[in-house]
Amino acid sequence: MSDYVDLSDQDAADLIEEGDDAGIYTLDRSSSGNATITGVSPQGTEPEVITDAFGELQQDTDVDFRMIEVVTDTINDALQDAGYDAFESLADANVDDIAGLTSTLTESRAENLLKEAATHVPVGLRLAKNAATYYDQRMDPDTERAAARVTDLSLVTDSVGEPLYRSEGWEPDDERGMYVSDIGRNAGSPVPTGLHILDDPDYPSVPKAATHPDAAYDALSVDDNGEVVPPAVPIDPRFQVPLDELIAKKLARGLVPIRVVGPRGSGKNYLLKYLCHKTNRGYQSIDVDRATEPEDLFGPLVPDGDVIVPRNGAVKQGLLNGDTIVINEFPVMQAGAAIALHRLLNEGTLLVKSHGELVEPHPSARMVITMNPPTREYRDSEPMNSATRGRFRSFEQPYIQEIEEEVETLDRQVNSNDPVVDRPTLKKIVQFAHQTRENESWPTLSTRNLTILCEHIEDGVYPKAAVKGVLWGVAEPNQYPEDAYETLNDYL
Repeated sequence: MSDYVDLSDQDAADLIEEGDDAGIYTLDRSSSGNATITGVSPQGTEPEVITDAFGELQQDTDVDFRMIEVVTDTINDALQDAGYDAFESLADANVDDIAGLTSTLTESRAENLLKEAATHVPVGLRLAKNAATYYDQRMDPDTERAAARVTDLSLVTDSVGEPLYRSEGWEPDDERGMYVSDIGRNAGSPVPTGLHILDDPDYPSVPKAATHPDAAYDALSVDDNGEVVPPAVPIDPRFQVPLDELIAKKLARGLVPIRVVGPRGSGKNYLLKYLCHKTNRGYQSIDVDRATEPEDLFGPLVPDGDVIVPRNGAVKQGLLNGDTIVINEFPVMQAGAAIALHRLLNEGTLLVKSHGELVEPHPSARMVITMNPPTREYRDSEPMNSATRGRFRSFEQPYIQEIEEEVETLDRQVNSNDPVVDRPTLKKIVQFAHQTRENESWPTLSTRNLTILCEHIEDGVYPKAAVKGVLWGVAEPNQYPEDAYETLNDYL
C-alpha cells in the first residue's frame, strides 16, 4: 500500500487492522503472521485516499471526461454530444475540433484538455500504433511483408556530404555553415565552434530524428515542435567549459583523437549522436571487448576465387566514407588492437598491415572513444595503457549536476509526445537519483535509468514501485536496494 499511496508502512498496517475491526472485511493470517484480506464488501463511499489516487468510481458506462482538470459538467456534456465517447477519440482530436463547443472552452483550454486526455488513453493502444508505424517502414514492396535489413558495411562506399559552406557558396567561417553551441550554459550566448555542417542530411549513417521516415528504435527523441531534444550538456569539471562546445571544437580540428570518460548512462553517446545529427555527419558506434582483434576493426582477408583479397571492416570503411567512428569501452581491447590504431592517432593515416595498405581517411572522418572511469563501480573497465592514453584529448562527462536541468531534459524526452510523468513527480525522482549518485553503497540511478523508469510509469507502474524496480535491476551483487528505500520514502 505504501508504494501506491501517501502512507507509511505503519499507517498502512493500522488502516488494515481498522478495516478488520470495523467489519469491512475479514483477515486470514498465515502461520508466519502475514495477513490476507478476504470477504470484502464495499460499505459507504470510497475513502478519500482511494479517490485521490485512482479517481472517482464510475457508476455508468459512459466515459466521464470530468476527471480532466479543465472539464466542467457543461464541457463534459458538450464533448459527449459531439460524439467523443472515449479518451482515445478525444486525444486524437485537434484543438479546432473542440474549441468553442462551449463558451468557456477556449483554444488554450482545449489544448490543455487534449494533452491531459492523452494521459488517460491506455498505453497499450499507443504502443500498438507506434509498433504498426515502425512495421510499415520495414515493408518489402515486392512481397508486401516486413523483412529484416542486412547491410554489408564493406559495400557501403558512398561518402558523407560536402561542407555546407561549399555547396552554398559561403565563406568557410560563416556561422550558418557550422555547429553553434546554443544549449546548456551557452543558451543565452551561443558559441560558434568551427565544426562544419555537411550538406547531406539523408546520408545513411547520419543519426535520425524520431520523425524521420527511416527512423529506427535508436532514433533521437523529438519535442512538441518536432525538433530533436538536445542533451543536457554538463560542464567539464576541470576545463569548466560546456562539453558540447569542447568536443565540437576538437572535431573541427580534423582527425584529432578524442576520449570521453563518464559513468554509465551519463549521455556520452547521446551527445556524440546529437553533434553528428546537427552537422549531418555519419555516426558509426562500435562496441569492443577483450576478444576484439585488428581484423575486427579493419576487416579480414577473404578468398575471392584463386586469390586472397581484403574485406573492409567497420572502422576502415567508416574512415574511407568520412564517418565519425565512436569506439565504446576502448580500454578492454587487447593491446594489439589498440596499438594497431596508434599511427592513425598520431599521424592521421591508417596502416593496415594485413591488407598491405596505407589509408589516408576522408577529410570529414573523425575518431572518438568512450569509456567508464576505472573506479570500483566499474571494476571491469581497465585503465588505458599510458602510451595510448597520451594520444587523446580527454574530457569527463559526469552526471548532470543541476536537478532542475536534469528535470528539464527528462521532461522533454519522456513527455514530448504524450504526457507520462507530471513535473513535480519527475523532480522527486531526480532528487532521489542524485542521492543514489552520492552514496557508493547504493545502486546508482543514471539519466538513462530514469528514462527507463519513466517508461515503466507509462506502462502503468506507480512511481515509487518503478523506482524500486529499476534500483533492483541495476544493483551490483554487493549492493542491496533495500538500503535506499528509507530515503526513497522521503521523496515518494
